[in-house]
Amino acid sequence: MDAMPDLPIPFGYKMAWLAIPASDPAEVMNSLGLDGAERANWLTGYRAAYAGRLFVSPVVRGWVFVVCRELPPLGHPPHEAQWHSLMHSLSKKFGEAQYFATHRVSAFHAWSRFVRGEEQRSFAYADGQTLVDRGSKTPGELKLAYRYFDENAPEAESDEYWNRSNLSYPDEQHVMEVAERWSINPTKLDKLDSAPGSGWVATFKRGQM
Repeated sequence: MDAMPDLPIPFGYKMAWLAIPASDPAEVMNSLGLDGAERANWLTGYRAAYAGRLFVSPVVRGWVFVVCRELPPLGHPPHEAQWHSLMHSLSKKFGEAQYFATHRVSAFHAWSRFVRGEEQRSFAYADGQTLVDRGSKTPGELKLAYRYFDENAPEAESDEYWNRSNLSYPDEQHVMEVAERWSINPTKLDKLDSAPGSGWVATFKRGQM
């Protein structure tokens, strides 16, 4: 595990992450109740995250990322209570918590924002089905003007509905664009004027997730 500070490296695809407004990654790490914490820079942190561990990033423009493929997924009933508890507790402590995830194979794309313990907006889609669509669209989403196919719409029974050119499906790029409106688009981290830093790699405690 290399702790030598390095510059932020873009990430986002085939990954889940939290964005937390914080000034100290150690404080975020401690709030998660993790095991086996080790100092790590961006490069080794990402490698660990894609291997199933969790990376708590250095601070970037007032935000700390929690990057982990194993975060409980939004809209998956067996993990819904864990997911909600995580978002509730982090947003209560830090004022806000944002969740993003995307996975190409299952076409899973999701985003959520909690403020002071309360869910403001959550959306998740996978395998041609809208799993979650709670709360009003945020100003950022309204500006992006996404219009998605709705499998529950009355006109969805017609083949013509699915050929409409003014509707689309959620995709991984939409996840990044919402992240950019709410906090930071992680695929553009190398475009920001940031200092080298190091964060932490750890794992959830057994049975925690």
